Amino acid sequence: MKLCCFRFGFSAAAWAMVAALTALGCSKAPDEPAVQAAPAAIPQPPPIGDEAGAHTLRYFAVASGQLETVRTPAEVPEGARGQVLVTYDDPALQGPWLYVADLTQKQGAHYAVRSMAREELEAQVAAARPKPAPGPVAAQAPAAAGQPAAAAATSDQDVVIFRTAWCGYCKKAAEYLKLKGVAFVEKDLEADPGARQDMLQRAQRAGFPANRLQGVPILSVKGKIIPGFDRNAIDRALAGQG
Repeated sequence: MKLCCFRFGFSAAAWAMVAALTALGCSKAPDEPAVQAAPAAIPQPPPIGDEAGAHTLRYFAVASGQLETVRTPAEVPEGARGQVLVTYDDPALQGPWLYVADLTQKQGAHYAVRSMAREELEAQVAAARPKPAPGPVAAQAPAAAGQPAAAAATSDQDVVIFRTAWCGYCKKAAEYLKLKGVAFVEKDLEADPGARQDMLQRAQRAGFPANRLQGVPILSVKGKIIPGFDRNAIDRALAGQG
């Protein structure tokens, strides 16, 4: 089974987009009083189905680094379905919070939607900010098996995890490679300069369509591109199989 995370692209541009969405949800109509009392709790979001409804869906496209807007779950690429931002048309459901749907889990005819306070999201963003990079070192020893390799020059025959700071499946992919004793490189698509371009170039050399680079992690394993955390695909690529 292939497993992927979605993240709201907390580069400056993508975070600005999320902030703008939240601000729109908080804006008041002309007839509303200047001050409104905040709700006692975040409203419970209604579930969503496969048909278009009174809502829009937004997912983070890794290849473009942008939030893409669609109307139905079928339009969300497989790798980005784990966490999808839902914006309801109903003003009563708008405010300083976000709704997130997991389109990989369906109960009956509906997908569950959970709410997230803006403060919670901001705390996660703050925790995910990259730490200052250490100063340069004279030389680096080769990575031992089961440990991340140095992020210096890598070839298509190396194993690379393109990830984001708090993607749970990215961590699972790294743990799996460690268990197998495989040395690998981790490149943060938001914090590492050139990581996105490196990913796109590897995909082009592998003949992997850029429009399929959705969600994270994206793995490059000995010249093979693997979207999501897929143990079987990783094993086949490590063994040199197609």
